[in-house]
Amino acid sequence: MRSSTLFKFLLIVIFSFIVIILGLIIGGGIKNTVHIFEIILHGLFGLDLRDSISSVEVSIIWNIRFPRVLLAFIVGGMLSISGVIIQSVLRNPLASSYTIGVSSGASLGIGIFTICNITFLGYFTYPVIGFIFSVLTIIFVISLCKKLDSSMSNNTIILIGMVMSLFLNAVFILITSVRHESLSSIIIWQLGSFSSRGWIYVISIIPFLIIGVFGTMFYSRELDILTFGDDMSKAVGVNVSKIKIIMLLYVSILTGASIAASGVIGFVDLVVPHISRKMFGSGHSVVILSSLFIGGILMVIFDIISRVIIYPAEIPIATVNALIGTPIFCYIFFREYRR
Repeated sequence: MRSSTLFKFLLIVIFSFIVIILGLIIGGGIKNTVHIFEIILHGLFGLDLRDSISSVEVSIIWNIRFPRVLLAFIVGGMLSISGVIIQSVLRNPLASSYTIGVSSGASLGIGIFTICNITFLGYFTYPVIGFIFSVLTIIFVISLCKKLDSSMSNNTIILIGMVMSLFLNAVFILITSVRHESLSSIIIWQLGSFSSRGWIYVISIIPFLIIGVFGTMFYSRELDILTFGDDMSKAVGVNVSKIKIIMLLYVSILTGASIAASGVIGFVDLVVPHISRKMFGSGHSVVILSSLFIGGILMVIFDIISRVIIYPAEIPIATVNALIGTPIFCYIFFREYRR
């Protein structure tokens, strides 16, 4: 890693900590900002608290805000990495998890289990179900692609993925319409939120984060080669179909767990890969890691805006993402288009 790249990466890491601290500070109920750091140290390392710190402050910071901010950061990072992978594998700058039906598959699975009130794995149920339905969707898309096009061209994957996405969304709407008593809770979940997300959500999503990050990093060299096209990749010995299948499975892991934890949140996986590549170039080993932090930063900022803009009420984070993410993406896209 070059010194300039390392410097920019360190700046992003430092800014990540600053944004996380801002996420803890912004909001009512805290008498002194210093108390926040003491409460975090108490929660992490068991250090004694001063008598001036009330139990209410401890509950607000440690049980409500800290897990919420961490979850927002993790989900933002996971969605951003999935965006990097999809855009690289399909060689399409407009591709996202919605393009190949992963988000729709995860939403359908979680929606069914929510309506039926099935929680056989406790808090781990929704992340696991989101992952399973994402994988099933990807397997179906891949199987259909291989039958129609043995070379698994990018256009075939995108076309079948979009058809699957539309179909699964229709099934989801049909099911929620039949069980209309659960419709309001499903709609609220679909709009995306980190409200009332405790430590169990953070703990349940971390295994998926670790698998997704290390798995995609392991294949960073192959992803670099894929950017030159399928023919060139095959010429240098890369099994293109195998790599595409593996990468799409990792996308299902990252996206399914994220949707299960926060609901359906878009734009981050579409915008962040472009920002990361603009800052760090096309090398996937750096782009994947930087996208983790940049996506986390943006998601925490969006979450802060969603809970303060009409305080004490909140607006869905998906709305904030769309309102802010759309002009950002348009700026990036049209600037690149002019070049």
